[in-house]
Amino acid sequence: MACFAFNGLQTVFASYFIIYLFELGYDLALAGLVFSVAMFMAVPCRILWGWLGSTSISPRSMMGGLAFGMAGSTLLVGLFGPLWPVLIVGFVASCLSATAMSWHGVLLAEAARLAPAGMRGMATGGVLSFGQLGGLLLPLAYSGLLFITESHGIGFMVCGAPALLVGTLPMRRSAQGDASPPRQS
Repeated sequence: MACFAFNGLQTVFASYFIIYLFELGYDLALAGLVFSVAMFMAVPCRILWGWLGSTSISPRSMMGGLAFGMAGSTLLVGLFGPLWPVLIVGFVASCLSATAMSWHGVLLAEAARLAPAGMRGMATGGVLSFGQLGGLLLPLAYSGLLFITESHGIGFMVCGAPALLVGTLPMRRSAQGDASPPRQS
């Protein structure tokens, strides 16, 4: 479910964000610059999340935190208006990029760790295959919402909802005492 939500939101962000900014009144050069700076943030964050998820934070909690970051960022993106300062828009876009574009290592390492011996490749491939459904269905939902509502903001908020659901699952399991098994050295 995490790969579905994360991959879908990643595809929506990469596909529609510049168009959204353009429709808010940004010229294409500025919209592209905001998106490019935000995308640059994904590189160090992918390394940081992988390091944190393998040293001091459980991978399940790390993915929950990333999911909440995605959900919160998409909510704010959905609220953008033409009067929002470019620096605030860029900051929110960078937060979305830092989460929606940087989750891969944590999720795939956890999928491989949980897979039975000799089946790690199959498990990670299966997780990615299911995730591709999110990459197909969430942009389709976004475009349908855009057609119906003529609002990019609603599309971002709705497409962030699966990430919110994913974020609540690790917290619910932790409250029930179902923590991730200890790491093997």
